Amino acid sequence: MICNKRVYIYSGKEIHKVLKAINVTKEFHGNVVISNVNLEVRDNDKVAIIGLHNSGKTVLMEILSGEIKPTQGKVLLDGKKVNNRKIAYAPQIPKFIPTMKVKEVMKYVTDNYDPFLDELGLDKEKRIRDLSLDEKKRLSIALSLPFSPKHLLFDDLSSISNITKEFIRKFNGTIILAHHNLKEVWDLIDKVVIISRGRITFNENKEELLYKIVKYVDEEGEHE
Repeated sequence: MICNKRVYIYSGKEIHKVLKAINVTKEFHGNVVISNVNLEVRDNDKVAIIGLHNSGKTVLMEILSGEIKPTQGKVLLDGKKVNNRKIAYAPQIPKFIPTMKVKEVMKYVTDNYDPFLDELGLDKEKRIRDLSLDEKKRLSIALSLPFSPKHLLFDDLSSISNITKEFIRKFNGTIILAHHNLKEVWDLIDKVVIISRGRITFNENKEELLYKIVKYVDEEGEHE
């Protein structure tokens, strides 16, 4: 087997290390929120999925992370069905039992939780109800760290702390950030995906945005 950073060649076939959405559509009660999305994110890509409110970015993140299944199409991680343990996922609104302590949550995945909580600046004695939204997102990530994830998916970076931003910056692997404001994530990413009404309208390196006009479309019309 001969390999480089991103491609493995075995028996004459190339296997790209990649997170891939293929013809993905998602419906809720007959309402299409993601429509025929095709997306390929390679090893160590730093990607921002940008969209207005209700553009479909959160649903797309849930599908990419394996949290929910598409109505049509499929998502593959390294050519196989998505394995949640290979992905660190911080949802838009993490859900934990409010009365539990941070350390009690971590015990679901490991008894040796101190190094992971220290890395993310979390107090193991705090109860969930006393955590900020940013801390809850960091706890979501901490739960995956014992499995050495190579993909970080983070939904909504509004009001994140410097601790969180620094963790994202130093993460060794693929990063996908979903947010509504490109300026706020510009220094964390190298590629931009723009989603509007459940469809991808732009997918290129961020430098391309310096030379193109990208239109956002919402239910009221077009905004340049």
